[in-house]
Amino acid sequence: MEELSKKKLAALDELFEDFQTVNHQIAEKTYEIDHPWTQSDQNIGGGRSSAISRPQEAILQRRESNKRLQYLISLRDDCNRAIDRFDEEQRQIFDLRYCSSNYYDWDTVGDLIGYAHSQIYRKRYAMLWLLAEERGMVSRKDGTRNAVSPR
Repeated sequence: MEELSKKKLAALDELFEDFQTVNHQIAEKTYEIDHPWTQSDQNIGGGRSSAISRPQEAILQRRESNKRLQYLISLRDDCNRAIDRFDEEQRQIFDLRYCSSNYYDWDTVGDLIGYAHSQIYRKRYAMLWLLAEERGMVSRKDGTRNAVSPR
């Protein structure tokens, strides 16, 4: 069976932390793409543009070709799929660790719920494993490495 290294676990943990602001980051990047800065035109009333104007198509193409935006959307979707697979206990742990206004490390989360150090880290591993499956970092139990769940 595959195992996640400490570095991979730390990276997955950081992805869940990044997930807390991903919608804001997507909105910012989308706005930047949709409203690019352009230098003001000093040629008032002169000349015609040689480009065919299809603004919606151009915006969609810029969004789809922006690697940062696509990464953020992929992160959001993968995290949402992993969270949807959580049971109630894992959701409670997730909310305490990542969604709380207080910063709780894993040991504090374990103390709040009543788990020993080793127990909370086993729970952490299981949660991060689900995210690793969604990101395509490990094989699913059915043997596939596909990060996209069938709909």
